[in-house]
Amino acid sequence: MKRRIAFLIVLSTLVSGCSTTFVEQILEKDYESFYLRGVFTWWEADENYRVKLVEGKLYKASVKLIADGQPYDFKFADENYAPGYDCGSPVGTEGKVLVTGKSALAVCEEPGGNFQFTPEETATYDFFIDFTNEESPSVYILKR
Repeated sequence: MKRRIAFLIVLSTLVSGCSTTFVEQILEKDYESFYLRGVFTWWEADENYRVKLVEGKLYKASVKLIADGQPYDFKFADENYAPGYDCGSPVGTEGKVLVTGKSALAVCEEPGGNFQFTPEETATYDFFIDFTNEESPSVYILKR
C-alpha cells in the first residue's frame, strides 16, 4: 500500500510538472510561424509570405498586387490554421474591408472570415499584423 501511495505521489508530481511546461509553451505564441495567406498564395503557407519581425510584436509580409478592381481576400495563419494561429476578420462585415493605412482588429481564436483589400494601383504592399495587444491584434496595409 505504501508503495502504491508513493508511486501515485511521484506520478502526480511528474504529470503536474509536465502540464505546467506544456501550458507555458501554449501561452508563448510563435508569431514567426504565421504566413500571409490569401488568393495570391492559393491559400497555401508559402515561405515567400512568412511574416518577418519588424520590431516588438509587429510582423509583416510583402506581396506584389495587380490593381484590376478585384478584391484580394487574405488572413494571417500558421501552416495548419491552428486555433489561436488563424487571424481573420471579426464576425460580420465590420472591419473586413481594409484600405491602405487604416488598421482593423483581427480575431485569432475563431475568426469570422477573411479580410479584403482592393489595391488602387499595381505595386508591392506590406501587410502588417501587430500583436502588441495579444487579445486584439491589429492588421493594416501600407504601399511601398
